[in-house]
Amino acid sequence: MRKKMIWMIGTLVALIIVGLTVYQTNATTSSPDLNSEEIIELVNIQYPGQHSEPELSVENGEPVYQMEVTQDQGVYSLKLNGDTGQVIDLKAVEKTATNNKEDDTEKQENTAEENPEADDSESDEGKTENKSNKQTTENDAMLTHEEAKEIALKEFPGKVTDLELDSDDGVYIYEIEIVNGEDEASIEINAYTGNVVMIEIDIDD
Repeated sequence: MRKKMIWMIGTLVALIIVGLTVYQTNATTSSPDLNSEEIIELVNIQYPGQHSEPELSVENGEPVYQMEVTQDQGVYSLKLNGDTGQVIDLKAVEKTATNNKEDDTEKQENTAEENPEADDSESDEGKTENKSNKQTTENDAMLTHEEAKEIALKEFPGKVTDLELDSDDGVYIYEIEIVNGEDEASIEINAYTGNVVMIEIDIDD
């Protein structure tokens, strides 16, 4: 009997708590200090345009009106306190294409103003690249016959009897024959770098 009584009291207390919560929620929801017409009037003053019907809800125990405003710039979502009319939140739901285009134009203009040397930098980069290509071409220039002879004669002094330009697997080589008295030398020189690839000396004893 006693347990049954305790159970009934506990159930009654729970029902009372639930009832009070529902009552407070309904009271807050149904009776904000400002009605929907007053909210629309406030919004019209601050954000003129087309407005949706305000929807009342409760957030953190406070009455909150939510509505959308359509302007030339786009569509915006508003949240206002139901008691004070203060704007709690403002978000852009959709921006018009014209507005986006204007934003992009402004960004480009601001970038140009902030970086007036951008075009000059691109021009300088082009000049540097052309200069680099020119240097590469000059560095890759093939040695002349006279230059190849000078290199070969430093390795083996004498008289050049034969000089030919040959290609070995895509690498151009000067093949030079030199005679000094009874001695002979065959020298191969890279036609681009001037490096001596091979030297063979035949000395007549």
